[in-house]
Amino acid sequence: MKKKLAILTAFLLIMCSAGCDTGAKKNPEVTTTTTADPNSMEVPDFSGLSRVQVEMKYPKLNIVFEEKYDDEYDEEEVISQSPEAGTKIDKSDEITVTVSLGGKEIEVDDYSGRNAEDAKMLIEKQGLVCEIVYNESDSVPRNCVISTTPSARSMVEKGSTIVCYVSIGSAVQEIHVPDMIGMSIEDATRVARENSIGLTISYDDTSQLEPGTVIKQGVDPDSVVEPNALVEVVVAGENAAAAKKTTITVSIPDSGLEGEFELKYYVDGTLIPEKTEVKEISLTKKIEWEVSDTDVHTYSIMVTSLATGKSGKLYEMEVDFTVDPPSRNHHDTFNGNIFRELLS
Repeated sequence: MKKKLAILTAFLLIMCSAGCDTGAKKNPEVTTTTTADPNSMEVPDFSGLSRVQVEMKYPKLNIVFEEKYDDEYDEEEVISQSPEAGTKIDKSDEITVTVSLGGKEIEVDDYSGRNAEDAKMLIEKQGLVCEIVYNESDSVPRNCVISTTPSARSMVEKGSTIVCYVSIGSAVQEIHVPDMIGMSIEDATRVARENSIGLTISYDDTSQLEPGTVIKQGVDPDSVVEPNALVEVVVAGENAAAAKKTTITVSIPDSGLEGEFELKYYVDGTLIPEKTEVKEISLTKKIEWEVSDTDVHTYSIMVTSLATGKSGKLYEMEVDFTVDPPSRNHHDTFNGNIFRELLS
């Protein structure tokens, strides 16, 4: 009996060591393998790149470029992107990249015929750089703008250089001032007319020469001047005929307006063509007109808006040179609102 019991015990031990179920169950181990999606990607960071660099570095991406003006970024430099860098998208998805067109463009005004200093101030006021180049011109008055580069109505970036070609007058029509000292004022006037110059006359009653004789001239003989230049001559005169001077000063109120106006000067209703000029109203504080004579005359200033073509009278007054100092008629007229009226 003992022998059978030993055999049974040995059998059970063999069965347990061979993997018999002892009642404790174990869960099998599970291994999970993740496979990357070949159609997905992370959006690259385009900051600091130019448009060309983006195109060359990422030729297979579906990139759409947008452009806008921006002073903080160089031209063609990436400003922003959508989606942002690091965002996961499908490779076929569209990526929008915004690149800079540089600073905002400015339209070049037409400065033809303007005084060079006025044009320079207006150009620099727009945030541009003005370079002056002097050229000869038969048609454009001295120190006035002939043309610009870039031309009028061109679009340029802020900070660009505008070259103003400014007239120095005609090199062909040089006028040599004649020697008029000792001539009668009648002969001097004739000679001046023949040489395409004008005269301004003042009188010296202390001279011992024959009344009406030129005793001095403001420009030395044989000096070169432009056509229609004015030369002052001093003439021996008598007390009754002595010319007197005065200055007409017109103060322009600060109206906050901008625009070019042509000013024409008249004496007794007759235009003085050499006095015609163009002024930018925002840069003009006052107008001074020195006049002299021996009689009574009416002086007036007419203005025309170059923007609207409308004209009107700025100022008119009567000056009596028969008294010393010259008196001014109390019916003086001044229209300080004329510039606003002509622009309306």
